[in-house]
Amino acid sequence: MKDSKKKTSDEKKRVRKRHVINDDTPFIITEAYKMARTNLIFALSTSDKKIITFTSANPAEGKSTSTVNMAITLANTGAKVLLIDADMRKPTIHKLLKLNNPCGLSNIISGQCSINEARNINVKENLDVITAGPIPPNPSELLSSNKMSLALDLLKEKYEYICIDTPPINVVSDALLLNNLTSGIVFIVRENATSHVALQSALENIKLTNGKVLGFLKVQCNVEGKTGKSSSYSYNYEYKTEKTED
Repeated sequence: MKDSKKKTSDEKKRVRKRHVINDDTPFIITEAYKMARTNLIFALSTSDKKIITFTSANPAEGKSTSTVNMAITLANTGAKVLLIDADMRKPTIHKLLKLNNPCGLSNIISGQCSINEARNINVKENLDVITAGPIPPNPSELLSSNKMSLALDLLKEKYEYICIDTPPINVVSDALLLNNLTSGIVFIVRENATSHVALQSALENIKLTNGKVLGFLKVQCNVEGKTGKSSSYSYNYEYKTEKTED
């Protein structure tokens, strides 16, 4: 029992450390996300889908937090945005946004509830959220199903942008199953954590499945302030577009 309680406590501490942007977020972070947003909008300018997959090479690289923050930043423009937690193996979005998770994406695809029943409306201004729902035994099969495709077809008529959080590519191939349904992938890279070998492996997997990388978001960078001291709340986000070879 003690080990179980300690594990729950440690998980809560990890979630608290993840920084979801709000009115009190330091200027350097909000401005960095705005810059990333501008580049993402340009990258999507020739696409008619405006559905973005977010992923990383490995776990614990800031993927889910970055997905939430990009969705919020897009919604801050006045655009109607939907955030979907498609990491049905280890869902995090509901924890970050303090939402209940009894009904979500897994329920929609398996026909247990409707999209309207699963949607959390106006979690932030202009931002709706569909959590992952109960963890299913077959997440890959659900994501590659016709019902997932039909759900996104319906949702893209209602939203200007759809941001989808997916599991790390080097762990499972779930993100790659959405290649034909989305505009492309935004790849989260964590400084001093994501290795070149892991990144190269992930990019090769994307190329093999004809995926498109829209850009890279580099997170958890220490930025020296005027005092010369490194702030734990300073982030440096790089957004780069990359054309995938045929």
